[in-house]
Amino acid sequence: MNKDQGESDVESRTRQLLASGAAAELTFLKQERKAELRLAAARATVADDARRLRKAQERLDQGREAVKDAEAALLECQRRRAVGPAPPPG
Repeated sequence: MNKDQGESDVESRTRQLLASGAAAELTFLKQERKAELRLAAARATVADDARRLRKAQERLDQGREAVKDAEAALLECQRRRAVGPAPPPG
């Protein structure tokens, strides 16, 4: 009977360990899934930030081009004023 009790204890302990291991694995899988979702959200945020940064860079480039054009127009206007009025034809 003592031998039966020992085998029963081993079986009981084995079941407990298996149940505990299964619960731990399930917990790990849930945590892993949450981490994957957080990673996906972070990647989406990075992609959105990169898109917004590209748009801002495009606006900055357009602004620089507009300033360059305005400077050129101003210099041309100043050059014409410095030359004075054109003589009348003929």
